[in-house]
Amino acid sequence: MDEQRGGVGIIGLGKFIPARALDNAEIEAQSGIEPGTIEKQTGITRRFLVDEGGSATEIAVAASRRALDAAGVDPKQIGLVLGCTFTPDYVFPALACDVHRALGTTGAGAFDLMANCTAFQVGAMVASDRMLADPSIENALVIGTAIVSRHIRWDDPNSAIYFGDGAGAAVLGRVPPGYGFLAHEVSSQTRAYESVRLRRGANENGERRAIEMNGMDVWKQVAQHQPGSVRRAVEKAGLTLRDVDFYIFHQANLHLITYLMSRLGARPERTYTNVERIGNTAEASIPIALTEAVEQKKIAHGDVVVLSGVGAGFTFGASVLRWYDPRVAASE
Repeated sequence: MDEQRGGVGIIGLGKFIPARALDNAEIEAQSGIEPGTIEKQTGITRRFLVDEGGSATEIAVAASRRALDAAGVDPKQIGLVLGCTFTPDYVFPALACDVHRALGTTGAGAFDLMANCTAFQVGAMVASDRMLADPSIENALVIGTAIVSRHIRWDDPNSAIYFGDGAGAAVLGRVPPGYGFLAHEVSSQTRAYESVRLRRGANENGERRAIEMNGMDVWKQVAQHQPGSVRRAVEKAGLTLRDVDFYIFHQANLHLITYLMSRLGARPERTYTNVERIGNTAEASIPIALTEAVEQKKIAHGDVVVLSGVGAGFTFGASVLRWYDPRVAASE
């Protein structure tokens, strides 16, 4: 961080969760799972799905407009639009370009990146680094978008029990020295590359391929590598785990988040979860959870916050930031 120029932080957040709910009982009936099993194994009780005909662009734009409103930033003040998704409407062009067009962010660069469920954290890292490297970019828009329901076989108990749809967005802007992003960490462990996958094309029956998932492999990878990712990011920031006020994890599984908090020696009230109410929303899960935590005043001005994700492949990422609330700062 350039101490004279200041830092880059999150100055506005927004989310979109579809209206159509899918409860566990429906999935358990379709997949032959004993009633109550999904909640027992994952903590999830329901998830929300985009209606037939809904688009990734629509939900990304809805979340983005709310984030822009929260930040008080006009779309024309955005210098970079970054889409984080593996479920865009088109293979190409990029989802970010369609959001750019819909919002009217004239002059901004726009592109997508794919790091699966850790993509928002990686996207925030890329956007903040880009802003620090180029002072002409005053604001960036980072959007996590997931329409995972298009790629689920609801009779497959290995994957159907987890996922829901949604979008979350963050506006990044300039903040005073000492605030905003302090450090980032990204690493990959690829031994279990095939454990969560979505192959291209159709299967032997001519049907679109669905997500294939080995939930036990995911748990093992997270248990082995995600706590270390957080620790390295915190160390890069020149802090210790005792300095962290709040954690936002990728919302994969309620029990997994409880486990991570225990491994990090943190009290349960120092994190926020919504996976039990909306399921695993992939790239959207971190920004949606962060939006709700801020709305509920669980994160305060000056708090040290860690964003931590894991994505198929596997890629682990963590970002450390000192939270900046311009309204509080103005009153000091």
